[in-house]
Amino acid sequence: MTTNAIKPMMLFLCTLQHLAVDGVCGAVLAAYAVNEAYLEPIIYYFALYNLVAFGTQFAVGYLLDKRTNFLPYAPTISLALLILGSVSEFGIMNQVLLLGAGNSIFHVAAGSVVLRKYDTYKELGIFVSSGAIGLALGLNQLVDAKIFLLVYAAAIFYVGKNFARIVGHESTEIPRQTKSALPVTVALVCVILLLGCVVLRSFGGGGNSSEYVMLFPCAFAFGKILGGLCCDKIGYKNTIAVIFVAGFLALQWSGLIAALILTVAFNMTMPLTLRLVHWCNPTRPGMMFGLAAGCLLPGVFAQNFNVAPQAMIVAQFLSLFAAGTLLKRAWRTTTYDG
Repeated sequence: MTTNAIKPMMLFLCTLQHLAVDGVCGAVLAAYAVNEAYLEPIIYYFALYNLVAFGTQFAVGYLLDKRTNFLPYAPTISLALLILGSVSEFGIMNQVLLLGAGNSIFHVAAGSVVLRKYDTYKELGIFVSSGAIGLALGLNQLVDAKIFLLVYAAAIFYVGKNFARIVGHESTEIPRQTKSALPVTVALVCVILLLGCVVLRSFGGGGNSSEYVMLFPCAFAFGKILGGLCCDKIGYKNTIAVIFVAGFLALQWSGLIAALILTVAFNMTMPLTLRLVHWCNPTRPGMMFGLAAGCLLPGVFAQNFNVAPQAMIVAQFLSLFAAGTLLKRAWRTTTYDG
């Protein structure tokens, strides 16, 4: 394997694993739901799964940042938990806890590796894009959980054999930072602004996908990839302007196309927020990744929360603009600005 092929291979494997992990969880939960006679327990266990999968990532990330020597083993631990979680004989409560823990460990481990290994946005967009597709394939029972587990296991085995070349020893270390440390107050304000943007995306980044089981998940994925690519090509400020304009244009129409454009626009913010949140505390990539992931929970537990989309678009733009401006002034550099 050539040096130029190492990073693309690592990104491909992390993205494939993301699809498989979310696919396993979706497929197992769907298998339970179709055999459950009552709606209340389905809602409860799905909510509990999300709470464990997203709500524990901050703590798991903190531990992995403190013990980076455990990072290479995290995917294997995640695989073991997912395998156990797919065994229906354990009961749905234990399955949900195992699946949520396995999902959490994978996301933080792989997310922190991507954050450490790359300085640009497109890789983050590509990595997070596959989760929505895997989840949709699993929830709609288009792919069996065993297939996803085999894919995940094969990817882990390949990485394990070639870890030194694919991931590299430097991925378990804190990379040299070219930017000076941010003042605590600036970092805190930026984190609040960025996490507020994530919360807004948790309400606005979805869509009514009941009639289109794969169309909206693909829109989620496309938006995340597009956001990262745009930011690398035209710069951070121009990208948030594009997101702002696209969102407002979508609101001038109605119907499926408008809903898709709005979904893409909201999801374009994901690689931007992940990268900037990490830059607020660059020595803690796992913890910051997990913190951002946890801010998606409001959209899961308050789906009926009614906010005018125009207000969401404006608030999102102002949050991203303010955070980017503060970071730029604090560092006095245009490194992240394309």
